[in-house]
Amino acid sequence: MASCARGDRDGRGCCAREVGRAGAAVLFRGGNCRAARHPPHHSAHSRLGRARAGGADSAHRPQARLPPHRRGAPGRSGRMIETRKTNAGKTYYLVRVKSGRKLVAAKAFDSKHAAEAWERGQKHLLETGRPLPPKQSFTLNELVTMFLTAREGGNPHTVDTDRNNLAALPAAMLARPLASIQADDIRSHLLAQLRSGKKPSTVARAKTTLSALFSYADGQGLLHQPHPARTMKKIPELSVVAQHAVSPNEIPSRERVAAVLAALRQRRSDIADVFEFMSLTGVRWGELRAIRTHWLSETPLPQLNVERSHSDRYEEKAPKSWRGTRPVPLSPRALAIFRLYAAGKQPDDYLFTNQQGGQLSVGVARKFPLGFRRHALRHYAASTWLRLGTPVHEVAEYLGDDARTVLAVYAHVLGEGQRRDHVRRLATAENFGPDGGHLGVTQHAPSLGR
Repeated sequence: MASCARGDRDGRGCCAREVGRAGAAVLFRGGNCRAARHPPHHSAHSRLGRARAGGADSAHRPQARLPPHRRGAPGRSGRMIETRKTNAGKTYYLVRVKSGRKLVAAKAFDSKHAAEAWERGQKHLLETGRPLPPKQSFTLNELVTMFLTAREGGNPHTVDTDRNNLAALPAAMLARPLASIQADDIRSHLLAQLRSGKKPSTVARAKTTLSALFSYADGQGLLHQPHPARTMKKIPELSVVAQHAVSPNEIPSRERVAAVLAALRQRRSDIADVFEFMSLTGVRWGELRAIRTHWLSETPLPQLNVERSHSDRYEEKAPKSWRGTRPVPLSPRALAIFRLYAAGKQPDDYLFTNQQGGQLSVGVARKFPLGFRRHALRHYAASTWLRLGTPVHEVAEYLGDDARTVLAVYAHVLGEGQRRDHVRRLATAENFGPDGGHLGVTQHAPSLGR
């Protein structure tokens, strides 16, 4: 085999060699010929190769490799950029990434800059298992936009909740680079929401949205700091028990409910019946709007079979009940209300309607404020059942909740009997003897001794 005799002056270099019995020559460019490198038009070997190219055995001749400006020599990581042209003559850049001899990724780009950027990212991914971090100019607001776009097509109610929660983020925080957002920033934002008067359950939902936001960023390879929502110091008010527990002041008394309904009945008896039915059955507002007349079953006992829920502005869906459809036993008064409004209607007609016969809307209900939240009627029903001695698992079944949730939400109701016994014991102790109670006489100053 012949070798090159000239030195490499232009840095490109070439080396041609004859290929054994095939009688063909293959031109190698960008090779590592140390003996000599020179442009192909100065090479006798290359001229020989071109002369032989038209030989009879050309059909068996190996094909020439691409020059370095077209193929890009692969590095240690097995990366390669090739410059190619489409049938229309348009130039594009094909990037191929290999791990050993295995092709792991390939992608085409219109610009060399984009191809090189993607190649760098793939190299980093192969070496570290993590994508390249985003540029410092990539802001939290850009992430929010990406996240909301990705969520489109999901549950409309959930999407709206996410939008509202993310809209509450301070403008200054949204303008900051994503890489600068830390756990303390998220914790400070949530604490500010609590101080502004928002309920713990509302702020807990905001935390859920933020956790989903940063999890999305992590999945996209954009998060290179510890997860801000998951690693922040806990906020006691947002604990599971705290966000579920209902204050005794949030549950109206029987006397208050009766007085409110009596006053409302003077204005709109049908709306009063709607709210009374909610207080007797514990159904949610969306479930009440969706009730059809065929939901009543009277064998073996009168029951309301809650099958669907229809929140205002959203499509009808299955109820929140963790087991789907649930039966709710009806008291005589609840059964009377149901029959009154089902009279003369078809099985698929709505039970409760507005004065024009259409489906009830929250706008109508808001015209008749109760002095407490409508959802408090659900709490009133649950606490009434528990005080009557209904087992916790039965109450959970009627509400469509888990028994553990009922225990957390209505713990103060379940403990009322023990507290009453405790007060009676205290009263008995204080009435014991003439010495002023179980602590003895405490109104005199203590003796300092003699």
